[in-house]
Amino acid sequence: MSIEELEMTHYKHDSSASAVYLIDFGEATFRENDLAMSMEVHVRIKILDKDGLDYADLTLNYIKGETDYGRLKASIYNLEDGKVVEHEISKRDWITEKVNDRFWSKKVSFPNAKVGSVIEYTYRRNAGSLYSLPSWSFQSSIPVAYSEYKLHMPQYGTYQPKFQGYQTPVYQNTANSLYHIIMKDVPALTKEPYVSTIENYRSRVEFEIKSISVPGYGTEVYMENWNSINTEMFERDDLGGAINKNNAVRRIYPEEKSWKTDKESMVEIYDFVRDHFKWNKRASYRVVDSSKELWSEAEGDNADINITLAQFLKHAGFEVDPVILSTRGNGYVNKFVPVVRQFNYLVLYVKIGEEEFLLDATDKFRPYNVLPSRALNGEGLRITANGPQWINLNLNNEINSKVISGDFSLNDDGALEGKMQVVLRSSSAADLRASLYEEEEKAETTEESDAEEDEESLDDYKTGEVENLEIKNVKDPEQSLEITYDFTSDMGVNEIGDNIFLNPLLIKMATENPFKLEERLYPVEFAEPIANTYIFKIKVPDGYEVVETPKPMSLVLPENGGKYMYTTAVQEGLIQIMVRFNLSKLTYVQQEYPSLKKLYELIIAKQEEQVVLKKKVE
Repeated sequence: MSIEELEMTHYKHDSSASAVYLIDFGEATFRENDLAMSMEVHVRIKILDKDGLDYADLTLNYIKGETDYGRLKASIYNLEDGKVVEHEISKRDWITEKVNDRFWSKKVSFPNAKVGSVIEYTYRRNAGSLYSLPSWSFQSSIPVAYSEYKLHMPQYGTYQPKFQGYQTPVYQNTANSLYHIIMKDVPALTKEPYVSTIENYRSRVEFEIKSISVPGYGTEVYMENWNSINTEMFERDDLGGAINKNNAVRRIYPEEKSWKTDKESMVEIYDFVRDHFKWNKRASYRVVDSSKELWSEAEGDNADINITLAQFLKHAGFEVDPVILSTRGNGYVNKFVPVVRQFNYLVLYVKIGEEEFLLDATDKFRPYNVLPSRALNGEGLRITANGPQWINLNLNNEINSKVISGDFSLNDDGALEGKMQVVLRSSSAADLRASLYEEEEKAETTEESDAEEDEESLDDYKTGEVENLEIKNVKDPEQSLEITYDFTSDMGVNEIGDNIFLNPLLIKMATENPFKLEERLYPVEFAEPIANTYIFKIKVPDGYEVVETPKPMSLVLPENGGKYMYTTAVQEGLIQIMVRFNLSKLTYVQQEYPSLKKLYELIIAKQEEQVVLKKKVE
């Protein structure tokens, strides 16, 4: 421990950091006697401010009997009168707690912890085996000044390293069965807006097993290719085989419906199955328990529900295949590493003539052609009798669309009053439907009225004092969701002398710029393209004339990535403001971030511009 580390008051690469890993070292070695891996870890953390004191409370989780800690040593260092003072943690300072029947934890609170302290600990533990090599993360929620990982590859196996993240190693050696990486000055991994999952961008390395060859036992291959995986998935009783089981659906299939193989029948079958089931919020790419009576229970995970839908469609004569995918929260699929455990979700592919559809019947608030946002994550693997096919999960061409329009005028009290209409389609409609349904359920199961909470779910689409609120097509997902109401609002209206200043955008696209960082480390990711339109008409009050309106504006992102248009017109005593906003891409890479951030800055500023009315001179 050096005096320089204890004298450090801030981390030079991130002055806002509450703490920093000075050292994060791991070395994994293979044990011949039990074919297991041992991991030696050495950590040193500098506490830089009060928030960093959280790191002085250490919890180490483990599986009892499998990944227990050994050779556990820990100390805390402080600088006192210019000297380094060490307080070593004894065995009795550690508390062992049982989390559940399998998981346990060791905990310690470092004594005398304060801003400026350095904590340090080392340990050895079991971490993986010949069949599962330990992974390593070089990036954390605080900066890492130095991270090093040494993995001594077992001689009996071949493995596929899988490296991810945007940080570049300062040293890398993969020769002679050694995987050795050093990284320096790794920035903190922080959640940023519009990222499907931050884990996609954590700098880390993990290893997929390709084959094992132990003398005297032959060779066993684990990592195959997508063709062999497709064959296996197509024949499995819990996936392809389940879809092709006709007996399971015969007793519940409503033959009287006389469904055909056209789009209208596909939608009817989709609605029939979707409305019957309740999704239990669990995700799977295969049927976990095919023995249960799904239809009578009317509840299941996404695979249960969608494979039942596939059985109905297959029975009706449709061409239908499963598509397995990784949800946005689960991370991207690496197409270059053919491993099934990357997947955690299943939807259906249906083809009618030349039209193709992706269906997911888990959400009663979504129409057939709108996948839930969780499933819109790059590409999925279509499992077919003729081989695998990678398919774009935005195949349905969903567009998150809002059309908001208002007609209003100034009343005798100097407030704006009029009528507002909101039309929502795709995910925006589905999300609000779900919110309304949840609030309705709360109201039915609690003694106190939750009407106020119900109204709060509509706040983004309301302005001023609302009356005569009406919501259409709440229970019809195939239709757009429509909201209309009358309102009175004095917000944004100011009368100064003979002039009236008013802000015509009573409902704004955004109240603040979601992109605040100067530089973005990760891409900006949207689940769907966005297409919003705002139309507001203001009647000019008698005795006034229009002297100023916001100037028209047209902003275009590079490579047709998006567009913002603001137009104004004054005609026959009416002021009309029209705003159109489109983002046509799903992913904006780091180089496009400055343009996207600037676009939002200009939009936020434009929304504050006012109409100026002046009293006419008689």
